[in-house]
Amino acid sequence: MILGAFFLSIVSLVVKLIPADSGILTTQKLFVRGLTATIILGGVLRARRISFKPGNPVLLGARSLFGMAGMLTFFLAVEGMPLAEAVTINRLSPFFVLILSWLFLGERLKKIQILAVFLGFAGVIVILRPGSIPLTLTAGLAVLSALFAGSAYTTLRALRKTDRPLLVVFWFSAAITLFFFPSVLLGGVMPDFKSLVFLICIGISGTAGQLLMTKAYRCAPGGEVAIYGYLSVVFSMSFQIIFFDSIPDAAVFIGAGLILIGGWINYRVSGKNRDGGF
Repeated sequence: MILGAFFLSIVSLVVKLIPADSGILTTQKLFVRGLTATIILGGVLRARRISFKPGNPVLLGARSLFGMAGMLTFFLAVEGMPLAEAVTINRLSPFFVLILSWLFLGERLKKIQILAVFLGFAGVIVILRPGSIPLTLTAGLAVLSALFAGSAYTTLRALRKTDRPLLVVFWFSAAITLFFFPSVLLGGVMPDFKSLVFLICIGISGTAGQLLMTKAYRCAPGGEVAIYGYLSVVFSMSFQIIFFDSIPDAAVFIGAGLILIGGWINYRVSGKNRDGGF
């Protein structure tokens, strides 16, 4: 799980490292991310002789739609704001899962979990500091990325009854590839060698992160490993210092601390997470 969080953090780092003047579209980054995962996971499914036929196509389509929206808004947020802030705000997604599961799946929301949600959103407010700095479109995209990701994870709670995690991720990756291909075909640019290496890194790191997280949930109960996903916040802060020579200010550390505490509370009371992590 720690390795999975690390590789997924590498994705956001590389998205940020690709120069704005390279001409590489956000949709190109997403296309390569999806294409790499589709090829690798397709090979894994074939090697294991697992059918490519989805058990619940409608719900799988909804998961893919929410997932694509979440990934697009997250990539845009990473491109437009400091890395640590974008990644930390995105970690609101488990709190949105709590709320959406309560609203649409009828799952009980314990009082202590309400506190966890409050702490999570309080952490984001501290990071964004409304009133002291203007709330930008990019900040809104970061929050939306967490909402869309939470929506995708909520559909997984139902999909776990009909589809294997690897199959879900395969079709999600295939959907990303097909959806963003027209944009790449019409407006994409031929990457130079450095940008091509970065794009390949996005695809490989993203796929590795998903496979490692899947393996983690197969080897141990989700309640034992889910909390380690929050290490992505620590990784992103370290990357911001190392690669961008920028130390997050006190508000980011305080806000991240509130989100981490809320995540730890939710981890302690949620019990076994059976949705495969993504």
